[in-house]
Amino acid sequence: MKTIKFFAIIFFTMVFTRVQGQTCCSGGTPLTGNLGIQTIEPGSWYFNFSYDYNFLDALYSGTTLLDDDTRDRVTQSLLLQAIYPISEKFSINGLFTYVGQQRTVFSPLGNTEVTNAQGVGDMVVLAQYTLLSDVKRSITIAAGPKIPFGKFDATDPELGLVLNPDLQPGTGSWDGIIGASYNQYHFLKPNLTFSSYVSYRTTTKAKRFEGDNDYKFGNEFMVSAGLSNQFLIKRTAIGASAHIRYRNAVPDQISGLKVPGTGGNWFILIPGVYFEPNDTWTFSVSGEIPLYNNLNGTQLTTTYRLNAGIAIKLFRN
Repeated sequence: MKTIKFFAIIFFTMVFTRVQGQTCCSGGTPLTGNLGIQTIEPGSWYFNFSYDYNFLDALYSGTTLLDDDTRDRVTQSLLLQAIYPISEKFSINGLFTYVGQQRTVFSPLGNTEVTNAQGVGDMVVLAQYTLLSDVKRSITIAAGPKIPFGKFDATDPELGLVLNPDLQPGTGSWDGIIGASYNQYHFLKPNLTFSSYVSYRTTTKAKRFEGDNDYKFGNEFMVSAGLSNQFLIKRTAIGASAHIRYRNAVPDQISGLKVPGTGGNWFILIPGVYFEPNDTWTFSVSGEIPLYNNLNGTQLTTTYRLNAGIAIKLFRN
């Protein structure tokens, strides 16, 4: 029995390696990177509705960009973040997602293979605690689970085969997330804010391939820092920001074996603008521009990413 299981693991690893050689991808549901930790005053609700577009056609081997135009990937996500303060110190932060992905492989013979997958994604619920909040700075810490709410056994409608884990709307695993944010207001000059954020996600296993094997996404560490400047035009606050994010992901595992072409290191530039016509509404647009990639094996990774959001702050009487 152990011999059969050993060869089954080797078989699935070989199959996954072959598939990843064609469509390996570092995209997926944007959870941790879109989960902002911020302080909300008691007696209010905060909602952020956003649309995330991630285009991937850059094929990397380590730090080398390969000359390849035979594949691409598009991930589109709808995200709803809600924050409710229980007291001056404690608040609940939730992120809910719907994700759609399209993988395209172009054949030298002119044929095009397109695979689509969409559905409700996983959700995150964090408990936040504000250590410090005044006119000069704020420090908030958070912790909570990533809940496997999304489907993780979707199949190809034509072939009937279970799709790759990175194409699934959900992961099927319960994960733990911890994070912290630090903001310093009036940094160097009035209306200039320095902000930073750090998070770590530890993942668990989930059954894959009809329960024959365990699949575990790699643990993830992220840290970002940057500046934002705000000025007024009549009664509208307009701001511009620029942040640098570093992301590290360890390789995925299938039944304890490392999955080739997964994990790596990314440095990303995130410019953005926002408009606040009043205390209730905020409209924002941001992008992601890769600065440096050092990936394990050969992977398809982000070429550019766009995000547009509408935030609403509701106050109770």
